[in-house]
Order: sequence, then structure tokens, then C-alpha cells
Amino acid sequence: MRTTKLRILSAAGIAVSLAMAATPAWSRDNHYRHTPHYKHSYRQVVVMPPPVVHRYRAAPVYYAPPAPVHYAPPARVYYAPPAPVYVPAPTYYAPAPHVYAPLGAVGGAVAGAVIGGGLGHGDVGAIAVGSVLGAIVGDSLDRRY
Repeated sequence: MRTTKLRILSAAGIAVSLAMAATPAWSRDNHYRHTPHYKHSYRQVVVMPPPVVHRYRAAPVYYAPPAPVHYAPPARVYYAPPAPVYVPAPTYYAPAPHVYAPLGAVGGAVAGAVIGGGLGHGDVGAIAVGSVLGAIVGDSLDRRY
């Protein structure tokens, strides 16, 4: 017998023996012999200790009317006039800055993704690098001053 056959047969034997050991219910199943199954039913007994009951005597209750409350008249409060606040006049008025949409960055990212996908044969890393580099180049070309 060759060494490879011996190894295969020993591995198969170990696998079968492990499978049989893992399922011991197969050996005790009387389904194939068609013998009647005897089942013993036992009543379950639950033993519970009696509940512990604590009996307390209620504490005596004493009632007394509340003591009279006397409030002192409120003290007078004097407020000083507010301090003057000096605000410098604005020196320059300018219109609100106009915000342009980053069309160069978006267009560069799309073009870079297409070029990266074509050169990298659809590789995800090539598409990501192409879109980032395209966005950087497109944004630098789209500067408005």
C-alpha cells in the first residue's frame, strides 16, 4: 500500500470515527427494529419554602399645627444707570462674497474616475485614486480670482 493511500484511508477512518462519536443517539435509536418505546412519565415536584412574613406595628402619628411664619419686608434695591457702550463705526462696506459651485473639482473627479477605471481595468483602487487626483487637478484649474 502506498503512503498516500494510507494517509487518505487513515484520515477517512478518523473522520468517520469522530462523526460516530459525535452522534451517539444513532446507536440507541430503536426506529429500525420497530420495537415499542416505553416512556416513564414522572411528576415534577417543586419544593418551595414558605414565604417569610414580617409584621410591623405602625408607628404612632402625632399632629401639631404649623408654627406661624413672619416675613420681613423686602429691602429696597437701588440700580445704577447702565454704563455707556462705545461701538466704532464700520469702516468698509462690501457686497457679500459670491460663492461659485466647485464644478472644476466635480468634473475632474468624474474624469479621473473614468480614466482610472479604464487604465486600471475597473479596479476600485484605481478608480478612487483617479477620482481624487482628478478632483485636485480640476479644482486647481478652476480658480476664479
